Amino acid sequence: MSTVDKAMELLRQFSLERLEIGLNELARMTGEDKAVVRRLLISLTNSGFIEQNPENRKYFLGSGFLALARLREATVPMIKATQIVSEWLCKKTSETVHVGIPGTSGMSTVAYNLPYRGNVINLRPADRYPFHSSASGLAYMSFCTAETQRRLLALPRERLTRFTVTDHDELLKVISATKARGYAYSRNAVEVGVASVAMPFFVDAADPAGTIAIAVPDMNLTADHRAKLVKNMQIAVRKLEFALTGTSSVQVPEHTDQAG
Repeated sequence: MSTVDKAMELLRQFSLERLEIGLNELARMTGEDKAVVRRLLISLTNSGFIEQNPENRKYFLGSGFLALARLREATVPMIKATQIVSEWLCKKTSETVHVGIPGTSGMSTVAYNLPYRGNVINLRPADRYPFHSSASGLAYMSFCTAETQRRLLALPRERLTRFTVTDHDELLKVISATKARGYAYSRNAVEVGVASVAMPFFVDAADPAGTIAIAVPDMNLTADHRAKLVKNMQIAVRKLEFALTGTSSVQVPEHTDQAG
């Protein structure tokens, strides 16, 4: 593993649940020697990507990321649009909504919203959602180009639960069914007790720019509820594509309220 890879792995340990992490804990979480982690932290601190709390000596993400985030948003003004649509869909469905964009090994969070009620699916924004098992990943992989799909199918596939599909031929069947259905559907494949549906959205390329997903407790996802979620998800995709490009190929379901 290169030094850059080790630094990225270290940065991925930070999340909303772990805003500050000590040296010993970072070494344990990454599996690296403490001296290696210390050198990485010094380098990242010098670059402004890591800062240290003087009171407890723990580390947290630095202001260097803010400048990069501003540059990214100036280049591709997607974050604000996804946040608005994510909030709308969350209020409309009273379920957890996640908007993801593709990374090297899965979908990364760009926006998410949790409803103000009990018995909902919590998520960790720093987590990646695998292409082969999550609804977000399956939605992306099912509607991307053949070339991109071949590359993603070549990635290692971890069996996260006993329901996770890892066999190549079986996964191709899932992809085919997803494309025919028009949206992805995952149940207990990433985490037992969690079900989700997802659709891709497009901007200006043959591959999807990302996906919109709704996660619900598995026991709550009846056929009727899934149908309602999919209808509102279609509207959300249409709203997002219009916000980003001024047009959308998504057909809005009839007799569905689009206001809000």
